[in-house]
Amino acid sequence: MTDTTTLEETPDSESDLPELVPSESLGSEAPAEDTPLKTRVLLPFLVPLLSIAIVAVLVLNISRLFLAGDEDAALVMGIIITLAILGGASLIAAAPRLKTSSLALVLCGLFILVSLAGLISLGPSFDDGEGGAAAGYVQPTGPAKGTVSVQAEPSIKFNATEFTAPAGIVQINYGGATGHTLAIQDPKFNGFLLTTDAGGPKTGKVELTPGKYTIYCTVPGHEAQGMKATITVSG
Repeated sequence: MTDTTTLEETPDSESDLPELVPSESLGSEAPAEDTPLKTRVLLPFLVPLLSIAIVAVLVLNISRLFLAGDEDAALVMGIIITLAILGGASLIAAAPRLKTSSLALVLCGLFILVSLAGLISLGPSFDDGEGGAAAGYVQPTGPAKGTVSVQAEPSIKFNATEFTAPAGIVQINYGGATGHTLAIQDPKFNGFLLTTDAGGPKTGKVELTPGKYTIYCTVPGHEAQGMKATITVSG
């Protein structure tokens, strides 16, 4: 019997050897250029600061809307602010891998849009010290024929339940405990509002015809607790 031996072929030169690939390059990709900036600066530092700033501006603008007094303007501004927040949040949620520059652009755009919405209602929200001027109520001109002085008591009541005034232009002065308002339950006086808070209108003029008028505090629950009174106007 003859033994048969199979000889393995050996490469003739180094060029026949398989090329080795460094293990570091297998299954890995180069990190994105903006990853260090996003993880080390934007996420832990800038995003919280921008969020706080946007919330602060949002709260300020909403307060401006309430102080503006104009129902149509408040509705429009509220819609603008709501759409701005929802649109920005939807854009960020739809693109979780948003680049740093794009994310910053979206946040800045949202901040500017909300700020503009508040600035539009900023003017009407200021008052000139006269009741109803900021809310669109036009006060009568000319000297007052009488004065009604009302004080807000800490017990959530006015200082009296009955007041009298002559017919014609009447000036109403309001003071006392802070946190209260004074309005007249009559459609023709919509927008007339006095407040005891600092910086608010504490005096205003109205033209009254003979009859009875109910004044009350517009703060929720205060009228029900008895913070209302009657002004009787003589002929």
